Amino acid sequence: MPKRFAALLLSLIFFCPAGEARQPRKSRLVKPGLKAKEEIVKQEPKTREDIMKTLDRPAPKEGLLARMLSAITIDTANGPIIPFPVVDSSKDLGPSFGFMPVIAIKDKKTNGLKSVIVPSVNYNENLRTTLTYRHYIFPDDKRYFILRASRSERVERELMSYYYTPGVFSSGVRLSAEAKHWVTGKPSFYGYGINSQRGKKANYALQMTGEEIILDLPLIKHVFVNLNHAYFDKRIGPGPVNNGQLKEIFPADYPEASETRTFHTNRFSLVYDDTDHPFLPKIGTYASASVLYSSKKLGSDYEYRTYSLQMKNYYNYKEEGRFVTAIHSLLQFQRGDALPFYAMPQLGESTGLRMAGDGRFTDRGKFVFTIEERITLSKTPFLKFISETEIAPFLDVGSVFGKVSDFRASDLKYGPGISARLVIRPQLVATVDFAYGSEGTNAIIKIGYPF
Repeated sequence: MPKRFAALLLSLIFFCPAGEARQPRKSRLVKPGLKAKEEIVKQEPKTREDIMKTLDRPAPKEGLLARMLSAITIDTANGPIIPFPVVDSSKDLGPSFGFMPVIAIKDKKTNGLKSVIVPSVNYNENLRTTLTYRHYIFPDDKRYFILRASRSERVERELMSYYYTPGVFSSGVRLSAEAKHWVTGKPSFYGYGINSQRGKKANYALQMTGEEIILDLPLIKHVFVNLNHAYFDKRIGPGPVNNGQLKEIFPADYPEASETRTFHTNRFSLVYDDTDHPFLPKIGTYASASVLYSSKKLGSDYEYRTYSLQMKNYYNYKEEGRFVTAIHSLLQFQRGDALPFYAMPQLGESTGLRMAGDGRFTDRGKFVFTIEERITLSKTPFLKFISETEIAPFLDVGSVFGKVSDFRASDLKYGPGISARLVIRPQLVATVDFAYGSEGTNAIIKIGYPF
């Protein structure tokens, strides 16, 4: 098992849809030694080179990871090709395996990467064979495009395009725009509330078609206004798992959820962010308060609001970066029309409780608290980037509720576990999580930190 997971970690190095993360902005530098506290208060431009300076502690010229990757890399005139096996696991769909070559295309003028093409083929018992094409385009060090297309023999489909720029018209305004058609057969529904029964697991396929635009507007130092507009048509259909379809287990919920519904939402957030890195933070605080508003007058089929309070804190022991205590808390609740279950807050594998499958708990509100101790074990250079191996014991705590006054500490679910990670500076991290608790055990392989 460990060897298969290690192979997957390597296979995911360039798989990350970088558009999910934000481009670095002016922020604090983290440097080791006694002068660190003086340095981090100095505001300096955060460039790619500046980010790398946060890792200036001595590293070996060539480690085991670098030798392994060099051994399988095929050098061509246009750039390196790295053929990877792909191994994945899911509590909802089971294991999958396949092959994924990473094709890097160099800019002959700068000798840097101008794009990365990542096709793949993999097999899963429920989805059968899946073909995927991914194309990442980098016009410069700041902007990027992502194009992705995927088709499975059963259920799953995707067409997606994404664009990100950190400075609209040379301003400090960040913009991202995405358009996609997506059908996923992974999630399940177990009923409503924290006492829903695990034995009533019902698989379904969720279809989404639409677009999303996000703007970040700077106000004052470390404070931003985030504007998020989204317009999607959504509905569910039969899922790929034969034993336990939602239509059979929850016949009362299926008719409403299977009809195509329009969700036109606008979210307004006030954000404080002084973390040292936008997606691989080691120190600082991120806090946000937001309200998402859906109105029938603007074309939505539902009238409701979703309120969210979120905080992330990263404590860097002695500012050296080797031991980082990461804490995340989230309180979210809805008001307004009754919604299909797939549009309500959920608690599960990708939404705060790693011991459970996706969609395990569903209700009008949820609370999540997570603490991790991220410990850097080693560093080694690879392809002009710094690769770190990291281990992180963690504890997930969470619950769902119908309204905030119904929240009870006795309803909290606890999910301890441990993560093994491969971090490729400046922006990628591949993760294997092992979690356990009242929902049993779960092994998750994915890209990105949980928060």
